[in-house]
Amino acid sequence: MVHALAETTPNAEAERPVHRRPTALLIATDGTPQSDAAIALAHLLPLGDQREVKVLTVVDHTPIPWGAIDRSLVMDYERGLHQEAQNKAKAQIARLGDKSWPVEVRSGDPATTIAALAKESRSRIVVVGLGDHGAAARFLGNETALRLMRVSQVPVLAVDSKLRELPRRIVVAMDFSEPSIEAARLALEIAAPGAIVTLVHVVPWERKDYIPEHWFKEHEAYVGAQLTRVTGWLDQGTKCRMHQRVLYGKPGPSLLACAEELDADLIVAGTHGRGILGRILGGETVAKLVRGARRSVLVLPAAAAFQRFDQLAPESDPREEHASWAQKLDDFSRRNAGRRGRLEVDDPALGAQLEMTGYRFLGAVYDPPSKRAQLMFGNTGRGGPHLVRGISNIKSVEILFDENDDRDTALSIASDDGQTLLVLEVIKEGQ
Repeated sequence: MVHALAETTPNAEAERPVHRRPTALLIATDGTPQSDAAIALAHLLPLGDQREVKVLTVVDHTPIPWGAIDRSLVMDYERGLHQEAQNKAKAQIARLGDKSWPVEVRSGDPATTIAALAKESRSRIVVVGLGDHGAAARFLGNETALRLMRVSQVPVLAVDSKLRELPRRIVVAMDFSEPSIEAARLALEIAAPGAIVTLVHVVPWERKDYIPEHWFKEHEAYVGAQLTRVTGWLDQGTKCRMHQRVLYGKPGPSLLACAEELDADLIVAGTHGRGILGRILGGETVAKLVRGARRSVLVLPAAAAFQRFDQLAPESDPREEHASWAQKLDDFSRRNAGRRGRLEVDDPALGAQLEMTGYRFLGAVYDPPSKRAQLMFGNTGRGGPHLVRGISNIKSVEILFDENDDRDTALSIASDDGQTLLVLEVIKEGQ
């Protein structure tokens, strides 16, 4: 599916920008065997042009010996370390990758330095190696990979030493948030043709006698329906086989047990943003996956899930559009009223939060004097549950659409309080 993005500001000429998805690939290596698998797998990834691959190796800041020492000697020592690191990385990519890949050496903390270059180079993904568990894990071992996942705004693929081909058995942690859905999309992009991709939702309760069994059955049916809905969104043009599972218990151990049972070679998860809640809900689970998994892990941060609404290349719009937000939302409502969707809010303090899913979109309005918009959801008939989402101090209104059939697929409204995202369900022909 090809996507483009429409954005207007008040009293401006209407334009339809086209989103350019990042295609650069960043590989972080220390030149040791624990990074071999990362180099080898990166060579196989079908994410973009191999000419856009960049290799980074990071040298820790040089400690200064006690006592008087000539500054020039310290600089010579640092230059020597940089040259050694570059030589090791070049020898490694000559064996396992592509000799044309450029190698850059930087000084600093590995995790933050890698994250900074990934953002600076607008990388699609960062590929690193997973080392041994415990204290023996060095530069790009499990702890560094975990720290990178916590600070990166770009998806991180931590490659286990056993994975030397595109993954064929993938477990995706699905909580129906935008990061988890975008993580699943990315997993499908890097999967081997014919791979089995299992969407797993973990209900954070154990089945207890004091909870009525009918509640579990009803909740499981509801979750199963949502998994089927998400599978429909994802299963368009993919060559993978999609499966679903509902588990009960603590998310981290449950996902690890499922991955072990299915002999998965990749576990995939999204994180919930920068805030305290996001770190508690997403960070602890990701930490358990990285420390406990004896397989590769792909983590997509909340920032990456919303990245597609930030990087735009203006292009003239062949269709006439009204510049006002009020008219734009009226037109969007007319085209899409009655379609089901999911609503997610990216709050600067709390990160990405799923607000609702499965309701029908009834309409959207914008009031210019108050600079406030309202999105309405519920049944198309009278009565029944409904939801109204109010948005104040709007900065922009954006529409994501499918260029193949010119049908709207999402609405994004940015405001001083963050971003509100409505993703509309796409019904395939014959459904």
